[in-house]
Amino acid sequence: MYICICRAIREREVDAAVRAGARRPADVFRACGKSPQCGSCACDMRQRIADTISQEQAGPQMLMAAD
Repeated sequence: MYICICRAIREREVDAAVRAGARRPADVFRACGKSPQCGSCACDMRQRIADTISQEQAGPQMLMAAD
């Protein structure tokens, strides 16, 4: 699914950028080699960034609980 329609940035690209260290929409655009255009994706992108960070942080804890 697209997060940014103007620049054709998909969820998986946001996730990859977050895994590489992106923490703000501007970081995601930079990681994708693109620049923001209209800004209407900012809220959705911030939410996706937060969700991805939460999943990344929960992952190791879930593995430790299973050990």
